[in-house]
Amino acid sequence: MKINTKYIIIIIFIISIISFDFNTNAIPNDIKLLKTLDFQDSRVKALRNDIRKSIIIIKSNKNPNLLPKLKFYKYKVKRNENFWEILTRTSQNIDTLASINSLASPKEIYPGKMIYIPNYRGIIYKDENTTQINTISKKFAVDAKYIYKLNKKNKKPGSYLFIPCAKFSNTERSLFLGVGFQFPLKKGRRTSKFGLRRDPFYKRIKFHNGIDLATPIGSKVFAARSGKVFFTGYKGGYGLLVILKHSHDYYSYYGHLSKIFTKKGDELKRGDIIALSGNTGRTTGPHLHFEVRKRKKPINPGILIR
Repeated sequence: MKINTKYIIIIIFIISIISFDFNTNAIPNDIKLLKTLDFQDSRVKALRNDIRKSIIIIKSNKNPNLLPKLKFYKYKVKRNENFWEILTRTSQNIDTLASINSLASPKEIYPGKMIYIPNYRGIIYKDENTTQINTISKKFAVDAKYIYKLNKKNKKPGSYLFIPCAKFSNTERSLFLGVGFQFPLKKGRRTSKFGLRRDPFYKRIKFHNGIDLATPIGSKVFAARSGKVFFTGYKGGYGLLVILKHSHDYYSYYGHLSKIFTKKGDELKRGDIIALSGNTGRTTGPHLHFEVRKRKKPINPGILIR
């Protein structure tokens, strides 16, 4: 099937905007460009030195005034580069690159993607309720004086903070590394993938937010991860739908169901039966539509399931 390159360019552009939507509010305007990740490049050297220096100062409990100024670089991923190589060349760690760029998986790094790289290790934290810095300090086990140094003291609800040397929880890291979700069926044949495809009804190239798994009507559907039921009911093309909300702003969608066994607010464990598969909504045959989102951003479930 021949796909018009115009559609591909538009979709990639939209995805890149969505990727940066979450965290760019936390990034200053004076962003420097990295043209290469060569170890001999002056900016790469400066980046690596700042990271090393900041870690020593914070771990040794030294004066925060010795810290380098927080800077962000932007870098366009080159051909044959991947997430792990970028970590190595920039002295960064998993948590920092994933947090700053709102990545759900290492596989979201691809040639041509523009990413942000800070001269610190740490994570972005969204403060919903103007939480006291001291409380945030305890949460991440980072001395408050370093958080004060790198962020504005007067915060508003919904503001973003950069927490130096902070790390993901084990759960967050397991989700990022693709070991957090299980297959939602005992058996199911993948009939439609995530991403660009020709819509079976309108015959146009459209973006498919999940994967389709062919299975007989009445097959048991299992919670792919522990969480709380966020929605149950009929929803447009999804037909009968269940949405589960998981930790760290992940959501899983189970569409085209025939019967639902749970209700909004129920707490479920991974592997609990939530529904039976069906053929409701806009379908061409019995199957389960399975979708995962981080906040509002659709993620390829295929890179999250083990």
